[in-house]
Amino acid sequence: MGLPERIPSGIKGFDEIIEGGLLPGKTYLLIGPPGSGKTTFAMQFLIEGARRGERVAYVSLIHNPNEVVKDMARFDPSVWIYVKSGKLILCDFGKDLWRRSGKPPSWGGVLMQVRELAERNRISRLVIDPLTAIEFQTSDPAEKKAELSNFIRAIEDLNVTTFLVAELTDLDKYTEEHYIADGVIMLHYFMSEDGSEMVRAVQVLKMRRTKHLTRMFAVKFSSGGLVVLDESPLGEA
Repeated sequence: MGLPERIPSGIKGFDEIIEGGLLPGKTYLLIGPPGSGKTTFAMQFLIEGARRGERVAYVSLIHNPNEVVKDMARFDPSVWIYVKSGKLILCDFGKDLWRRSGKPPSWGGVLMQVRELAERNRISRLVIDPLTAIEFQTSDPAEKKAELSNFIRAIEDLNVTTFLVAELTDLDKYTEEHYIADGVIMLHYFMSEDGSEMVRAVQVLKMRRTKHLTRMFAVKFSSGGLVVLDESPLGEA
């Protein structure tokens, strides 16, 4: 049996960590604290798909997606070309769902709109940002696990490669047993040992069917966006 097909992530230096790229049609959890670069990482993933002629979608559950694109345009102005051509579809689900019910989005409400979006537009890549805006309908841990598991399985049934973005500060809602996703990518953002600057890093905690490296890799913002470096963020040799 040959190696599984891979698709490029769009983040320079990242695919070398995960055997050449992402598995298509799978769901990946992208977590990290505020300021770690999660949305930029996810947008680069979408732009890579649009650049290859795919139709991709950014689903916002809190922020105005146009503001997200403005931020991304600082690194890659071509993002506006893909938006205007319909290759990159922006969806403000948070505004629609909050206005409709007056309550935070539910798993079922988000899933219904995502399914319609993907099927109507034949989406190949999807970002939902942030996952932690979705409210559980129960406080029971087992029912929460089932709710999240059913959501991810339904997303994968669409055969869309998906990044689910989640704030690290809210991960008490998403304990280790809830990681039903095929991959968990963690972005770090912390003070350097000498206290002179904030340091960013990426770490692949889990990646099914992939011999991935597990140590932290330094991440820098370049003129084109995030770049993963083959070096430790701690300055180790």
